[in-house]
Amino acid sequence: MNALFVIADGIGGRPTDYKGMTCLEAARTPNLDKLAQRGSTGLLDPIKPGVRPGSDTAHLSIFGYDPEEVYTGRGFFEALGIGIDMKDGDVSFRTNFATVDENFIVKDRRAGRIKKGQKKLEKALQKLESPQPDVKVIFKASTEHRGALILRGPNLSGQISDVDPHKTGVKVSKAKPLTKDKPSERT
Repeated sequence: MNALFVIADGIGGRPTDYKGMTCLEAARTPNLDKLAQRGSTGLLDPIKPGVRPGSDTAHLSIFGYDPEEVYTGRGFFEALGIGIDMKDGDVSFRTNFATVDENFIVKDRRAGRIKKGQKKLEKALQKLESPQPDVKVIFKASTEHRGALILRGPNLSGQISDVDPHKTGVKVSKAKPLTKDKPSERT
């Protein structure tokens, strides 16, 4: 038996996306309609009812992994998705190019969803050096405002805080260890 498993990630949208409708409600969908008629469809709470998952945690769950046990953040997915060869011990971050003022107050968390110039930014960021001489910094731009930052070296930990304040008008945060151990503090 042949099967096609389609994850229509984000297809539902919100009624405010387009003239009071979701994008799916507004779209002409003859091919999706045919697939739906010929297959099985349904809704799923990939994490648990009432928990709105991100794509990353939802996909882990759908494929049988418990995100609460194995999820380490979006950086790993971003890095693999753009072809970075991850190694054991690497710490990965999904990054956003953002617009900030001279005081590091966030003006735009996505730098206007830039369409060009990312390679120039990527090249400039390749010059970043870690204060730890045995840690290599690797940066690669992905799509629009996104990229992946990898720290490669011994005794590192992903147990550090996010620096994105998740809103504008606020200063970029400083990364802090989330656990009291040497690798987290070192990272």
